[in-house]
Amino acid sequence: MLILLIGAIVVVMGLVLFWSEPLGVLGVLERMTPNIVYRVRTELPLVALSFDDGPHPEFTPQVLEILKQHEAKATFFLIGERALRYPEVVARIRAEGHEIGNHYFKNAATLGHSDEEFLGNLEKTENAIGAGGRLELFRPPGGVAWPRQIQLARERGYTCALGCAYPHDPMRPPVWYIRWLIEKNLAPGTIVILHDGIANPKRSIAALPDILAEGRKKGLRFVSIGELRRSGGVAAGRVALSG
Repeated sequence: MLILLIGAIVVVMGLVLFWSEPLGVLGVLERMTPNIVYRVRTELPLVALSFDDGPHPEFTPQVLEILKQHEAKATFFLIGERALRYPEVVARIRAEGHEIGNHYFKNAATLGHSDEEFLGNLEKTENAIGAGGRLELFRPPGGVAWPRQIQLARERGYTCALGCAYPHDPMRPPVWYIRWLIEKNLAPGTIVILHDGIANPKRSIAALPDILAEGRKKGLRFVSIGELRRSGGVAAGRVALSG
């Protein structure tokens, strides 16, 4: 009975941490995974926005329009095969001054891939985006990759970036939760993760204007991850999750 009780407590605590993402646990995560960026140590009033799984012909333009209205910048982690399908959306992301990151060629786990396959998927995505090898940020699909794969990406010039304000929007939580989770974690150096390329990101898009407005109330400016990193000089650590 005691073992069952302990097990239940552990499960409940795990769920609380999963859904509340307290910034206080970041230090532990950063020490455990030093090669992944979760936030940036900075005293400047900057927060990084990021969007995963695009480009999407309907939803990415909606996100871009909201960002333009709020004078915000972001990093878009693009899937290579989708970039090939929608080059006009990729071009618009660039033209409007946003950053592009590598989110692998397909929206599938990297864990079963050999070193050669892994590097091949990074390169195919670079070619699809038209980057010429100049991308700086990599975010593995689902936020998960082997340490060896993270090292291979680093050797290719990438920094692996996750985040510390991620409302698990692929699981379709309510709009109020998306707003609450992100807004409570808005602080200088925070990296926000949302999705524009999932099947239905309408809740995230609905929450975005209020998130941007709340950031402004706190005196924060929303920028790309690259700009945030340049402001802090040294990246702080990692973990959070992604997708």
